Amino acid sequence: MSDLTLGPIGEQFLESRKLDPELAVRFGVHTARRAGHETAPSATGDVIAFPFWDGDAVVATKYRTLDKKFWQATGGRSSFWNVDALRDPAFASGRMPVIITEGEIDALTAIQCGFPLTVSVPDGAPPASSDPLPMTATADAEGKFKFCWHAGDLLIGTRKRFILAVDNDAPGQRLAAELVRRLFASRCSFVEYPPGCKDLNDVLQRHGPEAVAGVINAARPYPVHGLYRLSDYPERAALQTFSTGWTTLDEHFRMFPGEFCVITGIPSHGKSTFVLNLLVNMAKIHGWRSAIFSPEMPAVPFIRNRLRLLYGEYRDPIAVSSFLEDRFVFIDAEPTGGQDEEFTLDWVLDKANEAVMRDGIRCLVIDPWNELEHARGRAESVTEYTGRAIRELKRFARLRDVAVIVVAHPTKDVWREGKSRVPTLYDIEGSAHWFNKADHGLVVERPADAPDQSNIHIAKCRFQETGERGTVRMKFNRHAGRFELLDTAEAAQ
Repeated sequence: MSDLTLGPIGEQFLESRKLDPELAVRFGVHTARRAGHETAPSATGDVIAFPFWDGDAVVATKYRTLDKKFWQATGGRSSFWNVDALRDPAFASGRMPVIITEGEIDALTAIQCGFPLTVSVPDGAPPASSDPLPMTATADAEGKFKFCWHAGDLLIGTRKRFILAVDNDAPGQRLAAELVRRLFASRCSFVEYPPGCKDLNDVLQRHGPEAVAGVINAARPYPVHGLYRLSDYPERAALQTFSTGWTTLDEHFRMFPGEFCVITGIPSHGKSTFVLNLLVNMAKIHGWRSAIFSPEMPAVPFIRNRLRLLYGEYRDPIAVSSFLEDRFVFIDAEPTGGQDEEFTLDWVLDKANEAVMRDGIRCLVIDPWNELEHARGRAESVTEYTGRAIRELKRFARLRDVAVIVVAHPTKDVWREGKSRVPTLYDIEGSAHWFNKADHGLVVERPADAPDQSNIHIAKCRFQETGERGTVRMKFNRHAGRFELLDTAEAAQ
């Protein structure tokens, strides 16, 4: 680090934030000058450079101007700043928590005030909106949390604890929520700032180092279980719902992360096609990534070809392939067709947890439920097992903030005397848990007298903000395997 100089402009900037320049220099902080597309170290520069060290190597460098413009050196790795703090034995043993801040200035603040085990996220907080309408792209779709995946082994461990000291604003709340679902609430605590302060450096400038230490030492754990008062809960954004891409369906059914959705219907009536169509819509409109466990349908070529049609068969094939490669992952034994593992629910959820960490998935699909290896206990009835399995799925959805969709076949009771009736959630094999525990319950029906149309029955809607019960008629495009809105004339019939 000796050849990296912190020039006068850098020293003045840090001192204006009540930070010790000598401490910053120990972490390689230096000044730089921007010339064209290049940024190089310079003692007379007006750009502050923050190297990201991993052991003895710099894996990335982040730059900022005095007026808060940020960029990073090309080719860098997404990493925590001061990632070596995660290797400290005191953190691994659980004796000391690691503090996670939203920026390097706040991380230096915590370190200066006596908390050396502090890291910072590399890109600040993801954008937030008070508008209930979804954003055009999610942070996960942009790969904003790759730094968690790169540090995966350093973050795993039941004894390891974290204090989230992010900014006290809407983007900071969203960052905290994303970190909690990756690191688990049981291992995380949150801080509260004095009035008028939005981060640790604000506290340092306004109230001094003792106040910073007081804020960190007073961090409170996220509620996990038991009884709590309202004041024990960190501020969270209101339930955010997402359009399905079909305006008429949105009136009855809007998805939200963390939900448990059950979809049923008679075989060949389009349950799986509807789900794939929904996933493509969520990917195109909101940037959602999805993990699909579907042992009945080979990922290649069956699901791949369906997804291509749903995305748009006349689009650039390279762009279509790139889109599908980025937005979809598949939970399977081996791409070559080998199968060493049993497809138990625990196995699927284990892979889904990895997909949250690595890919930032927002939706998990199990299609169909009956293809899982259902590991019932010796004295466990089908009803008891079903209830336990659904609880595990809902716990995963809630902790990871992932929408879980289960496609389940009805029993043969829906056929009588050669005719079928529209099934209900109570017709799914297992028990009434499918209706009672679902946040959303849908039934897909292809009417016998209108094979080019489909009825989507919203049989269960737990939260008023996410829709209401009812039936939505839709057109079914057989060529593309696509569910579409009826035109005005068709809808009036």
